[in-house]
Amino acid sequence: MKPEQNSPAAEPAAKGYRFNTFSGVFLPSILTILGVVMFMRLGTVTGELGILWALGILLVAESIAVATGLSISAISTNTPVKSGGPYFLISRSLGPGFGTSIGLTYYVSQSLSVPFYVIGFTEAFVKVFPSFAANQLWVGMIPLLVLFAIAIVGANWAIRTQYVIMAILAVSIVVILASAAVCGPTAGQFQANLHAKGGMKVNVLVFAAQFAIFFPAVTGFLAGVNMSGDLEDPRKSIPRGTMIAIAVGFVIYLTEILLFGATWPREKLLDYYATLKQTAIFHTGFLVFAGVAAATLSSALGTLIGAPRILQAFAADRIFRSLNLFAWGRGKNNDPIPAMCLTLLISVGILLWGSRQSGGTALNAVAELVTMFTLFTYAIINIAAAMEHFAANPSFRPKFRLFHWAVGCYGAVACFAVALFINHELLLVAFFIVGVLFLIARRKSLASTFGDARRGYYFERIRRDLIRLASMPSDAKNWRPQILILAGPNKKHLALIRYGSLLNNERGIMSVARFLNPGPDPAAAEKQRRQEEAKLWEIAQESGTIFLPVAVTTSEETDFDEALNVFLQSHSLGPLAPNIVLSGWPVNDDRVEAFFRHLQTIRLLRMNTLVLINPERAPEEPGDGTIDIWWRGRRNGSLMLILAHLLTSNREWRKTKIRLLRLADPEHRPEAEKELAQLAYDSRIEAEHLVLSQEANFETAFRAYSSHASLIFLGFIPPQVEDCRSFHERISAQLEGMPATFLAASAGDTDLDS
Repeated sequence: MKPEQNSPAAEPAAKGYRFNTFSGVFLPSILTILGVVMFMRLGTVTGELGILWALGILLVAESIAVATGLSISAISTNTPVKSGGPYFLISRSLGPGFGTSIGLTYYVSQSLSVPFYVIGFTEAFVKVFPSFAANQLWVGMIPLLVLFAIAIVGANWAIRTQYVIMAILAVSIVVILASAAVCGPTAGQFQANLHAKGGMKVNVLVFAAQFAIFFPAVTGFLAGVNMSGDLEDPRKSIPRGTMIAIAVGFVIYLTEILLFGATWPREKLLDYYATLKQTAIFHTGFLVFAGVAAATLSSALGTLIGAPRILQAFAADRIFRSLNLFAWGRGKNNDPIPAMCLTLLISVGILLWGSRQSGGTALNAVAELVTMFTLFTYAIINIAAAMEHFAANPSFRPKFRLFHWAVGCYGAVACFAVALFINHELLLVAFFIVGVLFLIARRKSLASTFGDARRGYYFERIRRDLIRLASMPSDAKNWRPQILILAGPNKKHLALIRYGSLLNNERGIMSVARFLNPGPDPAAAEKQRRQEEAKLWEIAQESGTIFLPVAVTTSEETDFDEALNVFLQSHSLGPLAPNIVLSGWPVNDDRVEAFFRHLQTIRLLRMNTLVLINPERAPEEPGDGTIDIWWRGRRNGSLMLILAHLLTSNREWRKTKIRLLRLADPEHRPEAEKELAQLAYDSRIEAEHLVLSQEANFETAFRAYSSHASLIFLGFIPPQVEDCRSFHERISAQLEGMPATFLAASAGDTDLDS
């Protein structure tokens, strides 16, 4: 019974706005980073804890942001990115279970961020115009509705509005930095504010509360990631825009902590916003308020256009039918109108609640909620990136090279540790919510029985995982080399095992089959089978390769070809069936027809074929040589390029260059070069490409360019039996005296874009 195929996700039909790195990622990210905390809470944190502890909070928070930024950069450069931001990237890395739980919780945290920023604006506005304190609700409600109107018109208008806001924000930041510089920072004031109030000791609860208040300042970098479906080139824009925004935000916050701590006494830091206005140069205190308004409202606007896109992408995956309405989008750009309306309702509800609070408690409470849910999202992003590494899929080839699995592990551990430190009760609630959503999404219960001994534990785990694996539809992204080697007793087949191990690269399960005809005695047959398997194990240990030895016994009534035909159709364990059959090249004329009949069987079974020719010319240490792939099309070419990539992942082949060679006539040469360059970019595999003139025939070009290669890949289509002898003679003559060569015939199950 074949596994049931999941219904395809409803992808948005529109291509989005196609923003560039600056407008689509950096601008919304930096405007969200430089938000309400910078104007309303940074001085308070510094005054309460002192410069040293404030710097400690900044460094811890930024280290989490950097780790998460590196993780999201790795994931986003390893897969085609569509709408949904972090939800899309997590769900495509860890599956629908984690994607569902994190997608919804992250959307909630982003929806809470909108009123968080609006409440910050309201608080600043009421301080400037105290007469409006009685109408605090409408002070926040009216800007919220205006921002909603801008967002619902279209993201392009929102981005244009953010350009104006950024100009106002930049002027305001220059004013407050210049004002502090004019007031005159001193070493004495710096020393006075170096430690917390009352000395060096800091109450744990106070520190946790201040960290929770400050942390939203470094969460804004995902505002650009939220726009993933509206970017022209997400693979380039997300890493660049995200990491630059994080760096710029860090420099500004670091400068303000040091400068303000060295300028103003502690009581003025605690009354931070009033101090900024009172000390503004040239009586430009209104620019401080303008900066607060710009920072808070731009952050709210960026989140208001980003959060609905997360919900829309989640709803488009059709996981919960009750949310299908939110998958709808308006117009050619697929603007998420229903999701925007829901975000507005959530924001209005929070504002109604916040209007009944006083003394900044609403802003602080929402900040803690946003912090907790965001930390959880960051942790899963880091886990997703680390899991991509540990899963060791050949498809994990991120263009972003600065990521390391240790960064993802640190980011995840740091997020959970900080969340536990801030509010362990709220963390438990978050765990419960995410866990319930995860279980609902999977709709499966975990087996709870295990064997007592180690073998029983492994057997049960393998049995359960095999059943799960068999129920999951296969995908090119999860393709792994499952190599079956048809080996004989001579030394030529040792080269097959060595190359099979290099190509497998511990990514799949390699098996080596040897056929025996021991005679009519069953006891002797079983003894010989065990001896041959023991010999294969010895070969594995001596050569340092890992494979499963299979000794196949045949009866006197069954010849080798019949036994091999049956074996090819039956050798598998559920989803762990071989997808590559690796063999040698027939050297005896009486075996040619039988050999190509088996190739036709392999093709009918939809397995890839690899034939190693000239194994005696294979180098032990390839060094700075080349792996030449003669490109004639994506079907065989995808398989050859992925196998070459796996080969160069081995230490001894790491310095070997991959070359893509193709013949083309002068008229189509530019098009061919562009195609190969795009192929290398899309595949995320480093390879040189060379388009040769087609004026010379293939044999001449082949010998001229590949006679000194370390290894050659040639694609082929197995000929019919009636044409096999002429094909065998032609290939044998063509490769005579040439380096070791793989003939590759793909079954079409590999995809370079995965």
